[in-house]
Amino acid sequence: MPHNRRVLVAMSGGVDSSVTAYLLKQQGYECVGATMLLHDGAVSTEGACGSSRDADDAASVAHELGFPHHVLDMRATFERRVVDKFVRTYEDGRTPNPCIDCNRYLKFGALLDYARELGCDYVATGHYARVARRKAPDGTLGAWTLSQGADRAKDQSYVLYSLTQERLAHVLLPLGGLVKDRDVRRIAAEQGFVSANKPDSQGICFVPRNDFATYIERRRHEALPAGDILNTAGEVIGRHAGALRYTIGQRRGLGVAAAHPLYVCGIDVHANTVTLGDERDLMADTLIARDWIWSAPADAMDTQLADAADAGVPVAAKIRYHQPDQPARARLVDASRGAAGDVRIDFEVPQRGIAPGQAVVIYDGGVVLGGGTVVSAGASA
Repeated sequence: MPHNRRVLVAMSGGVDSSVTAYLLKQQGYECVGATMLLHDGAVSTEGACGSSRDADDAASVAHELGFPHHVLDMRATFERRVVDKFVRTYEDGRTPNPCIDCNRYLKFGALLDYARELGCDYVATGHYARVARRKAPDGTLGAWTLSQGADRAKDQSYVLYSLTQERLAHVLLPLGGLVKDRDVRRIAAEQGFVSANKPDSQGICFVPRNDFATYIERRRHEALPAGDILNTAGEVIGRHAGALRYTIGQRRGLGVAAAHPLYVCGIDVHANTVTLGDERDLMADTLIARDWIWSAPADAMDTQLADAADAGVPVAAKIRYHQPDQPARARLVDASRGAAGDVRIDFEVPQRGIAPGQAVVIYDGGVVLGGGTVVSAGASA
């Protein structure tokens, strides 16, 4: 259990982490700032994180607030854990979410390890989500909870589902109860931080102009191979310049003329084909997810899912970052594996464009229960 008030503040150089540091200082914490150098910055778009320019802005804020600041070269770890996986996932015909991996392996993995080396019992970030600890009726402390942020437009709980009970005990999220435009930017302006008017991060920080296909071509040192575009009957209706240029649900830039809207509903990287269909071909009411991580206590979820059996546990689910909560039921695919096994999510209302490789996160009343990586989607039997 944390026993002191020394905290490592993850400082991206942006307004959120700057105000996070300020609030913690106001609350009496002993702060140490740290900025992770993730790439050389040459590919970074305005507002992205992880460059040397960000480190300079973060150091300026740390100096103003009167605490030390460190720059951590985590480019090799970022390359291995985030970038390589991003490329492999696309090459496998799935849709990755690098922000989830960055949080899992960098911000609340390597950075938490570094915090312990410095004698810090906490890592703090500028994420818009809330960490709390439940109390039992007898007043004793129970499980940790990760909940949606008060600013629902900025809520980031979806990308934080890898925060297990052990990690939640060492995480501070001071912005969870604030509204960004009303509260956070006002505080930054009042303190005169250089980050007060800095734009929000947009897109993928290491991919120029969010053009991931060109990025992958450059890493492969070869152009993506052309192939056939098919309809749902398997007939050739056009040609593409690389299947990796398409994502499930995509409507624009398909390179095929049609009398009605068409959408990408299938990508087969092995056959090098892209399949287009109507919007109804995108709809699915069930999915299977694996690599599951429980934010709620895993043993409690194991018991709850086992007791529910095939009926499943009622939950709210998200398959996209800012998607509204969707009523669903969660159940284990293989009960013999317990909470570590694959999880099936059955939605009350069919969902559009469920993409393998993306995350599904489940909630109970705004509290994150856990999340996993989608491996398949379809119609329930």
